[in-house]
Amino acid sequence: MNLLKHLGGRPKALASAMPVFYGRLGEPKPLDQLKLLELAEGDADVRACLDAVVDAVTANGWYVVGEGDGRAVVEEWLREREDEFYLFLRNLVLTTLVFDESYVECTGSFPRVVAPWTMQVVRDEYGEVKGYVQHAGKTVSFTTEEVVHIVLHPLADRAYGTPKIATLSRILLAKREAELFLFQVFMRKGVLSKAILLKHGDEATFNRLRAVLEEARPGDNLLLMGEIDVKTLSQPVEDLRIIEMLAEFRQRIMAVFRVPPIVYGVVEGVNLETSRNQMTTFSQYVKALQRVFAAGATMALKRILGVDGFSLKLVEWVNMEQETRLHVERVRAGLETIEEARRAMGLGPLRKEG
Repeated sequence: MNLLKHLGGRPKALASAMPVFYGRLGEPKPLDQLKLLELAEGDADVRACLDAVVDAVTANGWYVVGEGDGRAVVEEWLREREDEFYLFLRNLVLTTLVFDESYVECTGSFPRVVAPWTMQVVRDEYGEVKGYVQHAGKTVSFTTEEVVHIVLHPLADRAYGTPKIATLSRILLAKREAELFLFQVFMRKGVLSKAILLKHGDEATFNRLRAVLEEARPGDNLLLMGEIDVKTLSQPVEDLRIIEMLAEFRQRIMAVFRVPPIVYGVVEGVNLETSRNQMTTFSQYVKALQRVFAAGATMALKRILGVDGFSLKLVEWVNMEQETRLHVERVRAGLETIEEARRAMGLGPLRKEG
């Protein structure tokens, strides 16, 4: 009796956002997602980290598990749309990593990622999702069966997650200003700010000198007559330690995206042991993401194809060192030959002597 009561009962705690006041229009976004997208697209380090994670999650492909006709239907459907589905997966992963959420529309014959900044969630006062609303020129309503909503970090009873870009927003704004400063320095050919003091001379001489300086370009040579003193005002590149600041900004970006330096591909790892530990952590992170996106894609395919009894799995990502060790152990155990191991790692056959 008690079990039946819990199975059919409703929660008592109200949703913290009190979405009942928003009604059918949905809950507003707590953050300006387009502003966050602008920050993500404008930073090279963010793009490199996003590409690294997307590649790790999707590059090895997928497979279908299950029993019955459902698995066969899905496998055939994926074979016919392999390239298209791969591009969909990359779009889904990238969108979710940038916004911490994504919306997959399941009303057509193929899953479609909808722009998150146009979507809002409709919930009742207990936080239960009742539907989705898109505001893009006109209002479009979706039922809960027409959209798969993926949220990477749903805290408590929030409808939306908190994007990593939001965590990095101040860092990215500061980094953009530092890069702009360096750009301006290079445009001036690295000429430092200087003060030219005319110790003696009348106003006409002063005006002629000012006119010459205003027409001069950075790096031009000037021939000056008279008692003139030239003083360097500052050396901002050295004083502000811009290069070190940019390196520190990059480290923070990689820390938030959990991309180790060896995966980033531009900066070096600290040492071999540290790099191995970082790769283990990165592998765990990618594995967790793969489970989330595999579950979301499975739900979308079930709704589109109208079949059940299957699950989509993403092939686990491993780094080359781990993969080599795995094949070595399999060869030692007699589970595969050396030639099979080489083919699996994309290597050619061993040359036969004679």
